[in-house]
Amino acid sequence: MELAELKDRLEEAEQLINAIKAGEVDAFAINTDNKPDVYTLESGDYAYRVLVEEFGEGALTVTEEGLIVYTNSYFCELLGLPYDQVIGSNFFNLLHSGSVSSFQRLLAVSLTGKSKGEILLAIGDRTIPVYISMTSLQPKLPSLGIIITDLTRRKEIEEVIINYQKDLEFKNNALTRTNAELASFAYIASHDLQEPLRKIQTIADLILEKEAASFSPETKKYFERMILSSRRMQRLIIALLDYSRFALSEADFVQTDLDQLLTEVMDNLQQSMEETGTTVESSGLPSLKVIPYQFIQLFSNLLQNAIKYRKPDVAPRIVIGASKFPLAQLDLPASFRADYYWEIRIRDNGIGFEQQYSGRIFELFQRLSNRPEIEGTGIGLPICQKIVQNHEGYITAEAQTGIGATFVIYLPALPA
Repeated sequence: MELAELKDRLEEAEQLINAIKAGEVDAFAINTDNKPDVYTLESGDYAYRVLVEEFGEGALTVTEEGLIVYTNSYFCELLGLPYDQVIGSNFFNLLHSGSVSSFQRLLAVSLTGKSKGEILLAIGDRTIPVYISMTSLQPKLPSLGIIITDLTRRKEIEEVIINYQKDLEFKNNALTRTNAELASFAYIASHDLQEPLRKIQTIADLILEKEAASFSPETKKYFERMILSSRRMQRLIIALLDYSRFALSEADFVQTDLDQLLTEVMDNLQQSMEETGTTVESSGLPSLKVIPYQFIQLFSNLLQNAIKYRKPDVAPRIVIGASKFPLAQLDLPASFRADYYWEIRIRDNGIGFEQQYSGRIFELFQRLSNRPEIEGTGIGLPICQKIVQNHEGYITAEAQTGIGATFVIYLPALPA
């Protein structure tokens, strides 16, 4: 009786050992002093199997001929097929016809090492883009390990981005053509308008010169108003030509001392500065890569603006200063990306304007002053904005009515 019991126990032990060797047992219990002790077998292979099953990617083992001898559940879910239809099938049967040769090349390389690449799987009428990483399991196993990553979502996003980029490029090209056509039209139209306008002015001047004695005071007044209006129109045309010229500009950038340009502008404005008692104080401007003639126009427009919009019986005082700041310290639009920017401030003591209108003054033909004695076309400040934009900069204005205005220019501090 005892011998039979011992044989039974020995047979159970041998079965347990064989099951452990085969990886069929993960835990077992042994009675010691009438108490069961539980032993677990979390071997490296067991942990690996659990890990692979939890992959967010497909994991396969295939023979050199492509026969699938192992697959995790994720790969079956990716294909939309049950496990029994995947295991034992040939991987070549899952390939899109256009990816067979690519997979064969990757397979040939992986037989002696590793290979990676993109291929297409085809299940019925469904195509699945995937990225595969293949590794030879030789010499331990005559097979290959394959990790498969689903690229469907990434490909969809890439397609959206590509279509967006194409659409954006098309719209940018169309906008560039439209802007060029508009600027060209403005230039041609303005240029052609000047000739008949000059004739009107010449004829009006001749009539007024030769026939003024026979005119009634009212007729003479009408002729004088006509001549003044024609001259104002001529100034508008010239200003529009200037704006078109700066919009179309493709001039070269030159390392330039802005102090020297400011001095040149002040020399050009010497007469009007002396007549109005204008003083300019500058604490020093940087040397930057700019289009020199455009910056001469920029400084000229801003100084003339300060002189034009002065207070009655108060001599204009213009203060100019420059400082360099890191981008993080400046409140600039998100499109500005340089590490540092030069801030150039041009402050005057003129009549100023209400801060709520600071954006409007850079629009074409906008004038905030209705004083008839102050001449203006409404194009000078838009030209300033265009010049600053040509230099990848930003211009804004700060003002108070009766106190004055400050124009602030931000320019990227690029290497010389």
